[in-house]
Amino acid sequence: MSEDLVVDGGCTPDTLLSLWEQGIAHPSSARADALLLQCAPGPPAPSTLGMRNRRLIDLHARLFGDDLDLTSHCPACGARVEFGCRCSALTADAHAGGAPAIERIDIDGYAVEFRLPDRADVAAAAAHGDGDAFARELVHRCVARAAHDGAAAAVTGLPDPVLDAVSRRMEALDPAALLSFALECPECAARWSAPLDVEQLLWTRVQAAAERLLLDVDALARAYGWTEQEVLALAPARRAAYLQLAGA
Repeated sequence: MSEDLVVDGGCTPDTLLSLWEQGIAHPSSARADALLLQCAPGPPAPSTLGMRNRRLIDLHARLFGDDLDLTSHCPACGARVEFGCRCSALTADAHAGGAPAIERIDIDGYAVEFRLPDRADVAAAAAHGDGDAFARELVHRCVARAAHDGAAAAVTGLPDPVLDAVSRRMEALDPAALLSFALECPECAARWSAPLDVEQLLWTRVQAAAERLLLDVDALARAYGWTEQEVLALAPARRAAYLQLAGA
């Protein structure tokens, strides 16, 4: 039974299946955007990574409730670590209105104007590798103009301390862009930072809930000859009772 679907939050089982159908009709890279468009077609698309994560987390809360049950694996010994948090806590410090389109930072004689990165920037930067190469390319893409002692400066020539300062400022302006948890292994006491992939989390929950609903429909249709709509119209507790009677 799909007991973790928050029907009172505004999503019926039928709506959940519709969301799942919208998702599987798109490539994995576009599924989260398809879900957002399906659930909230009115507002403009989020312009920053943090705004997008915020909307995805809010959607998760609407569909499945505020609580998040998460797992990670210790990089040192491989132990499974289970932990939890609340969707509302993840977005508590996020700026609902977003940052200004262009921000400026002054450091070591450099004046750098930049915007916050979006998904296209991240995808392009990822083609350059990970780690320092990724971070450098991401900042390069987002710098609108730079000057050193009043003279125009090439973006690719900005020194690392300046690039680091811009990166830190981006993180401060868009705190929900990169979500992670500081964890300690209960087995070996190793510590690490576990990133949260909000897109994957939301789609995994939608897919799992939809598949459980389809199993409910299949079992009750076989047992009682009911249609999909008749099964989905049952309250969760009643559906569970019939499933138990049917031995499903």
